[in-house]
Order: sequence, then C-alpha cells, then structure tokens
Amino acid sequence: MTDNYMIRRAIPDLLDKKYYIPEYQRGYRWEKTQVLDLLQDLYAFFIGDTKGQFYCLQPIVVKEKQMNNELWYEVIDGQQRLTTIRIIMQIYDQLNSNMFTAISHKYTIMYATRPDMVDIFESIKIVPPTTASSPATIDEIPSKWRHMIDSVYIYNAAKTVLKWFMEDLSRVGVFSQYFYQTADSGTKSVQVVWYETNEEKEPHDIFNRMNSLKVELSCSELIRSLFLSKTTKFDLGSLDGFSDSLREEIQKERFTNKQTSINEKWDELEQQMKDKDFQSFLTKRSDTGRNSIGLLFDLISGKYASDKAAKCEFLQLRKDDELYTYLYFKKLIDKDNDAWNTWERVLSVFDKLQYWYHDRDLYHRIGFLNAIASPGTEDDVICSLLNSKIKRSVLKEQHMVNLIKDAMTLPKDKGTNQPIVSLEQLRYDVSTHYKYIKKLLLLYNVETTRLQKEGNFFSFDRFRYNYKMVNGKEERADKTWTLEHIHAQNSDCLPEKKKDSWYEWIVCNKEALKKMSLGSPELTQEQKNIIEALERDEPICRSKTYGYDKIKALFDDVARFYDLLDAKADKAVAVHQLSNMTLLDLGQNAMVGKSPFEVKRQLICNEISSNKYYPICTQKVFLKMYDQEELQIHSWGQRDRILYYEDIKKKLAPYIVATAL
Repeated sequence: MTDNYMIRRAIPDLLDKKYYIPEYQRGYRWEKTQVLDLLQDLYAFFIGDTKGQFYCLQPIVVKEKQMNNELWYEVIDGQQRLTTIRIIMQIYDQLNSNMFTAISHKYTIMYATRPDMVDIFESIKIVPPTTASSPATIDEIPSKWRHMIDSVYIYNAAKTVLKWFMEDLSRVGVFSQYFYQTADSGTKSVQVVWYETNEEKEPHDIFNRMNSLKVELSCSELIRSLFLSKTTKFDLGSLDGFSDSLREEIQKERFTNKQTSINEKWDELEQQMKDKDFQSFLTKRSDTGRNSIGLLFDLISGKYASDKAAKCEFLQLRKDDELYTYLYFKKLIDKDNDAWNTWERVLSVFDKLQYWYHDRDLYHRIGFLNAIASPGTEDDVICSLLNSKIKRSVLKEQHMVNLIKDAMTLPKDKGTNQPIVSLEQLRYDVSTHYKYIKKLLLLYNVETTRLQKEGNFFSFDRFRYNYKMVNGKEERADKTWTLEHIHAQNSDCLPEKKKDSWYEWIVCNKEALKKMSLGSPELTQEQKNIIEALERDEPICRSKTYGYDKIKALFDDVARFYDLLDAKADKAVAVHQLSNMTLLDLGQNAMVGKSPFEVKRQLICNEISSNKYYPICTQKVFLKMYDQEELQIHSWGQRDRILYYEDIKKKLAPYIVATAL
C-alpha cells in the first residue's frame, strides 16, 4: 500500500514554495481560450448565488525534492494550472495596488530545461496608461527570453489576464474578496487538490504512467486516497487502560488493519465492477471513466443523475464540477467523522446493486428503464432506487411495474393530438410512434427473456455494443437498432435517388431467391423469371437512363412473387403496423431492411449461426417460431402476424393500459 498524501489547499497554501518543472514535462502551452475559461469560471463562482465554500481546481501532483539543501516540489502533473495561477497573481496584485507596484504574493517556478526563466514572472510588468483613453499594457518580453517559446506563451497569457480585468475593473474588487482566502476563512476560496506522492519510483515513471493513460487523476483514485491516506480518520475504539506506549502501538495496528481491509476489498470491487454486463445494467452512459469502480462512486454521489432522482445533501457542491464525486466523498467522510462508516456505506450500496443484478425480475425491469433513459437522466433509476426506502418485496412486485407503466404511456395521435387508445393505431411512419414502437419492442424482448425463468438474462451490453479486436486490443462501438418491416411490401421504402442502394437491394434479393427451393412448378417458373429480371437490371441500375420508376416496378414484381407464397397474403394487415415491425441492427446491410421477409430470414439466420447478436424476439421472427403448425418458412403472412401480435399483447399486459390491448 503506497502511503501518499492528499489534501485540499487554498491559494495561500501554495505561496512561498519552490516548484520544479522537470525535463520530461512539456513547456507552458495554455492558449487564450483556456486562460479565459479559468478566469470566467472563477468569476462566475465568486459572484454566483451559491453557498459553495470553494472552487476546486484539478489536482496538482508533486513529489518532494532536495536541491541545494532546499525543499522543492517536483511537479509531476498540473504545471499548466500552477503556471496560470502564478500569472494571474502577478497581474492581479499589480492591479490591486494603487500605483501598479508592490507584488505581495508569489511562489517560485523553475524549469529544468530553461533555468534562466526562474524569475520570468516577476519581470511581467504592467505599463500604466499614458492617456485617459489608452489602455494599460504589458511591457515587452526581455530580450534574453524572446527566443524561448515558453516565454511567449507566458507573456501572451499575461496579456489575456490584463485585458480581461481591464474590460471590467469591478472584477478586481470581486477577486480581492475571495482569491486569496484561506481554506478555513468561512467564505469562498480557490483550492486545488494537492496530491503528494511518496512512491519509490522515479517521478518521470509516475508521469509516464499517468500520461500513457491520457487522463489526469480520476475521482476514484482521489477517493481511494481519502480512505488510504496517512491522515485518514478512523474511530479506533476505546484505548482506556493501556499505557501510552502500548496505546500508540494498538492504535497503529487498528489503523493498519482497517486500511488493509479497505485496500483488499477495493481491488475485489474494482474487479467485479469491470463486468461489462454489470456496467450496462447499471447505466446507459457509455463513458463511465477509466477506473470501473468510479461508476460505483458516481452512482452513490448521484453525479450524473438529475436532482429529482438524487439531490445532493451538500448544497455547496456542484454536479458539473469534474471533481464532484471526490468532493462528495470528502464531505461524507467529514460528516461521518469516521472513514470506516463511509466505507461500510459503499459496501452496502455495492451489495444492493449486486442483489438487483442477480435477481431475474429486478435485473430485467431496472435494466429496461436504464436502457430507455433520456440524456441527462441515465443514472436516475438506480440513484432514485438507492435513495428510496421501499421494501424489497414491494420494489420487486409492484414498484418496478408501476415505473415501467409510467414510461410506456401511449403516444399521441398525429391528427387529434390526443393519446391513441390502441396499439393497433401505432404506425411506423409517424415519428413519435416510431420511437414508441422501438421502446415497446425492446420491452417485449426484455420481458420475453425475463419470463423464461431460466437460462441467460437479456444482455443489455450486447444489445448496445459491438466488440472487435483491433491490433490486439478490444474496441467497442455503439450499435444502431432501427425499426424495420419484417416483410417490406411497399416500394416507397426505397430511396428515390440513391442508385447504389438500388444495386445493393437487387443483389440481396437475387442471392436470396437463388437459394430458395420451391416444390410448385408454377412458383419455380415465377422464381426463375424474377431472378432473370434482377440479373437484367443489376448491371444497368446505376446508369443515367435507369430511373426510379424502373426500380419501383422491379420491387413490386418481387413483392408480388412473395405474395404468391402465402395464400392469405391478400388479407394481411397494413404494412406499417406493429405486427410487421421488429428491431434490426443491419450495419452495412442497410438495404436488407428494405427487402422481403425471405431476404432478411436468410441473412439473419446465417448471422445467428455465426453468433451475431439479435434480441430473442427478432430471432423468433426470422426462425419462424411463432407458428408451430405452418411449414411455410419463406413468407411472413397473416397468421404469423396475428400470433406475433397476440404474443406482444400477452407479454406486455402488465405494463400497457388494458383498453389499448
């Protein structure tokens, strides 16, 4: 266990120290936008109507270093912020004095590759305006530094800071109230997360490790230090009756035992939180952080949940702060006055999440609600359940059903703007209905899996992501599930001008027809005629003389052929209704979605046999599992649609208003 040291430090705590920027660090490179963003953020915090007591900057990671018998801090990470704060101090202090003199706040920054620049900040001087209408300016860069690119960036940043203050001099007064306040001042202050490492590794090795990850210290790493720091506060129990020497030894042993226990359990939790299915069950968010355990802490803090689902008990914290979750746990430990109590809260939440994950009913119902969450509410379901005091039996049997009922309120009719009264009114070609049908079919797939009572759970992870190996590394990409006709009968679904799509459609249908074996001589002859028509148009469909009317006529010929396969096809329900809809992720085979049932059936059956993921009900559609009596496999007829639609209504009856079924 590495004994590192972490604490929040206000600006005054950084002063009069010596900071060493090693050679492995890049030079100062903040542009105007970054400097202005920091100034505006600080100013907004200072003048904001908030009870927040401090604005927290990103971590500064340092390690002690002895140089010439003096204590220096080697800056492993955070030198861009440290340099910018030093520039702001240099400009602000001059503006805050009456005669643009008397610099009173500073710290030393030495660059290993540019040691002569150690006093560059004190060389930044404001030149007072010469007339009432002329602005104050920054003196020119001294000649000895003009050839150094770092000095150019530093001076440009100084000019940006000066211009920002001069645009509204009241900002100087605002900064004077808060910028140099100490952490215990009782008012607003500016603070940094000071992370001092005592690792035996060389600082540049630590830097390389952090840099290779392309992120700065995550909240989970900072939270870990709250529990495993040498300053962590634990209730170590009564030590009455022991001598001073023995009391100290027992204290140390109890302290070590608690941290050892936390450290070991931490590794166990982190391993379990890496489970992809567990993560996709817990949240719809794709970016859950570098460290998987961070998702657990974010759910406890409610960082990504709306205030309605998880209102922060610490009103001075802001959820848009990148360090919100770390600051939440810092406050929580302070409130508990014992880090062990806080840790037990973490374990209790994790155990609850694991119970939900392994319970078949709760897993599918909670997972569905997470899967349909809108942006900004991805963690609302889990966070609201964590904060509720509902009994387990009520949660499992009734509460989750009611939540899904609320989420499945029927959409409005396009003409009357009133909620539709029946699922039969849902139409593919109405945008609000389209979104609702996608949601409804996802619920149908999830519920079908839940009701099996044994076997695999519905995989929200496989539903959301495709995984593939690239250069020996697994990469993840979002899937795009679209609502498709099970049997496309209407040529209107073809694009009017995309001739490459026409070509793709012709090839797909030609290959599918060639694989069909039909017993009827009449159908076989018609099949041959359609194949010849497709082969005739295949080489010319992308030419200038081939128009939409021709591909449309060809589509209609193919559709009529498939109608012949089903004696009841002329009685089939409208093509855009629910009984002819399913969820497909066709990827590069987009035009397959615009093809008849048989084309889709062949492709999807091949992909299912190759272990490509399709939801259970999509599989059942194209494996023709709804009709156990009819042997016809090439078409999606009226009987198929009736059985499919009846099964949808039966499975979703607990969640859809009865009159709509």
